[in-house]
Amino acid sequence: MSRLDSYTQYLQDAMKSWSCPGLAVAVIRGEEVLHQGVYGMRDIENNLPMTADTRFAMASVTKSFAAMSIALLVDEGRLAWDKPVNEYMPDFVLDDEYITAHITVRDMLSHRTGLPRHDFAVWRLDITPAEFIKRMKHFKFSATFREKFQYNNLMYYAAAYLVEKVSGQPWETFVQTRIFEPLGMVASNFMPEPPRADQTTAWGYRADRDEKGGVKGLTRMPYGKHTQVSPGAAGALFSTLADLTKWLTVHVNSGTVGDFKLVSPDNLKLMHLPQMVIPGGGVNEALHGNTIFNYGMGWFVEPYRGNTLVHHGGNVEGFSLEIGFVPQENIGVIVLTNLQALPLRDAMLYESIDRVLDLPDRDWNQRYHAIFDPYFAALASGKQTAKQEQTPDAPPTHPLETYLGIYAADGYPDFAVRREGDSLLASTVGSLDWSPFRHYHYDVFEWHLSDFDEWLKVRFLTNDNGEIDTVSIPLEPAVDNIIFKRKPITLPEDLMAALLGKYTTPIAGWAYTVTRREGKLYITPTGGTPEEMQAYRLTDALVGLSAKRVRFEFARTDAAIPSLTIKMPDATLEATHTA
Repeated sequence: MSRLDSYTQYLQDAMKSWSCPGLAVAVIRGEEVLHQGVYGMRDIENNLPMTADTRFAMASVTKSFAAMSIALLVDEGRLAWDKPVNEYMPDFVLDDEYITAHITVRDMLSHRTGLPRHDFAVWRLDITPAEFIKRMKHFKFSATFREKFQYNNLMYYAAAYLVEKVSGQPWETFVQTRIFEPLGMVASNFMPEPPRADQTTAWGYRADRDEKGGVKGLTRMPYGKHTQVSPGAAGALFSTLADLTKWLTVHVNSGTVGDFKLVSPDNLKLMHLPQMVIPGGGVNEALHGNTIFNYGMGWFVEPYRGNTLVHHGGNVEGFSLEIGFVPQENIGVIVLTNLQALPLRDAMLYESIDRVLDLPDRDWNQRYHAIFDPYFAALASGKQTAKQEQTPDAPPTHPLETYLGIYAADGYPDFAVRREGDSLLASTVGSLDWSPFRHYHYDVFEWHLSDFDEWLKVRFLTNDNGEIDTVSIPLEPAVDNIIFKRKPITLPEDLMAALLGKYTTPIAGWAYTVTRREGKLYITPTGGTPEEMQAYRLTDALVGLSAKRVRFEFARTDAAIPSLTIKMPDATLEATHTA
């Protein structure tokens, strides 16, 4: 009797132990399905069960399709694994001349460029691939070239652009015509909406946890925007058990399904071979008793109980999943869940392999609980610590309206703060939606990243004049905080017209004239040259503009501008609007 015959009860018990709403599992050998099971709900609110053809957001499992796209072009001689990328796309420029000149496709796909994640630079941002490539020169490195493994989605976005440049068609179209259609993957695409009306997509959920880390409820997650760049080739795929079974069959059968050959065995194997060492130790060693872990191209690679295991997982907006295979045994495993950041996917990958190979039992579900239950408790404790470390009775140094506005940093979407009723909201413009923004202490605020249920501490900084003009945000842990500078305020047309004219000071012969040219405001002192002014403050009573180190504060009364205060480093002048 196969140990897969009694697998159903183990899977159901494991799913319950993690409060997972829905689970889909398939185990294959070659082109034969050894086990397939679906459990729980794809939609809790409407009591809709999981089915074998339910679609899941596949997150970073998408990377294996990006790597395959490159492999197909290498097969055709249109790309080379080890040729500098900028020979194919000269507009690919990074913040390091040497790396720009030497980085290869192999480097990009194996996470060894020296560039950390910088995910928030493009997350769900609706820009063209060409615009994204232009922004890459602003992303700071945290390691030297090929020094160490640093998981990086940006390079997979760039790989998709490379496929487009070489093939002459968008990456999504390339995958559709070169992979999905030949393999008969009829339910797979790169958007939440299914290809056909009779296909359904599961809802994803997030576990809400109590003060001890236990699950107290589930929250339905939005799918969010699936833009052309992000999550794109790093994580935009939607697929099903049936489609992924066809995908794994390619990988355990030397690149073929039936009589159809998708990719050459040599280039398929290159994706499965170690390309970059991942430091062992820590949790991985505690779980596996192993210190050897690697990354291939679009796949993780590790020794497992006398075999080689090739696999890749994914996490995105309410989904957590894993697919993997043992090449020597032609065995493949698919584990799909609709609860985000869930270790169940990993536990069931290893449990499935042990059962089909009849290896000694390790009860992988219990092993993962032993590691992750204390971890979830630590996360819950961290939220309580943040409250305890808050300095009481430490108000902001400026009125709240002073913090409102739009702030810019090279390479990142703008960061914005606005007032809504009695509350503040923040967002990365065009990327993360508006979400709560609350004062913590002094000039530190907390920003709720609702998609991830995390509170991020944001610190405002002042300039030499004591004005709030920048904000420091820890968006990429591997480098210094990203500094966003306040963007100039855009003034209405009627207000710009009202500012024009001459302003006379009490000092004989000393006046200022405000003029406008090509939509910009200029100020000229008597006998001086015009200097462009940019707005930094706009209230019902004041229009603040600056030029170099001088601030110009125009008094505002209804539609009129009666006077001007000129604040120089060493003097302050009052002037009357006379013409």
